[in-house]
Amino acid sequence: MADLRNCQECGRLFAYQGKNRCRKCQENEEEEYLIVRRYIREHPGASVFETSEATDVEEEKILQFLRDGRLQSRGFKNVLECVSCGQKISQGRFCDNCTNQLAADFQKVAQPKKPRKQEPEPKRRQTDRIYTRGKDEG
Repeated sequence: MADLRNCQECGRLFAYQGKNRCRKCQENEEEEYLIVRRYIREHPGASVFETSEATDVEEEKILQFLRDGRLQSRGFKNVLECVSCGQKISQGRFCDNCTNQLAADFQKVAQPKKPRKQEPEPKRRQTDRIYTRGKDEG
């Protein structure tokens, strides 16, 4: 049975499939994204405010597109802040320095540990074996 949730945008009940918005709200967001993308292609250098005014898409939604890495524009430079260090960035969630540091940290953790030298097991003698008695044996 599907996990039912309420859409974060419209409150409608929907079957959850990995996103916290119903299909209709996801489609509306995609349409807004295409409108914004088309506008910044035709008006390179436009600011978030100008883009929002011209497209009727909320500034926060445009900023979310930038955080998700879906948009790039000369007018959007240094609009966001790195969530790690606070440096101004133009897209995504982390600046280049923090991204590189995170990648290095992940690499350290992901490297397999060096196997320890295992001593060879001693050869077993015939007398070292253990025998068990079955039910039928006396």
